[in-house]
Amino acid sequence: RLGRTSFRRLKDKRDYHQHRRHTSWLYLSRLAATKEFAFMKVLRDRGFPVPKPVDFNRHCVVMELIDGFPLCQVRSVANPPLLFAELMELIVRLANHGLVHCDFNEFNIILNDKDQVTLIDFPQMVSTSHYNAKFYFERDVRCIREFFKRRYHFNSESFPTFDEIRKIESLDTEVYASGFTKDMDQDLQKEVSIVVN
Repeated sequence: RLGRTSFRRLKDKRDYHQHRRHTSWLYLSRLAATKEFAFMKVLRDRGFPVPKPVDFNRHCVVMELIDGFPLCQVRSVANPPLLFAELMELIVRLANHGLVHCDFNEFNIILNDKDQVTLIDFPQMVSTSHYNAKFYFERDVRCIREFFKRRYHFNSESFPTFDEIRKIESLDTEVYASGFTKDMDQDLQKEVSIVVN
């Protein structure tokens, strides 16, 4: 959820504006929507389990309706080890394509009644070349491990590490080419980095 309240908190805690006195929360919401749409389109085109993007305008993104529930609302799954492995593979697959989700958790994973995964919420994604990419990658893995241990009483000692990533494509570069510019990304990253941390 991006809006006046969430950006107000950011502005109170850190001064990212340098010489600027004001950055509109609507402008920042527009940047987030632009980035969300660009990532969703690129990921969908590569066969990732994300909603089909339809269009965006200003600070709104239109996408297909996903019939399912956030993982945080799912009390039991048919096969926790299989779902865990699928989610770990998805984190690695994103990284192999040059991206780290940075908020890969039970709130951003939708599960349908057949335990099929749909991933949402992309504005905070960073490149695997980002100086904090390893930290974010490991945090994404840790979030899923802790959730599965707490909710499904499943603990796996086998999980991916950032050093195992073998980059095969740079989708972050393609996203810049599809309308979300590097300058826009820098503006957005400055404003929302405290939320990601």
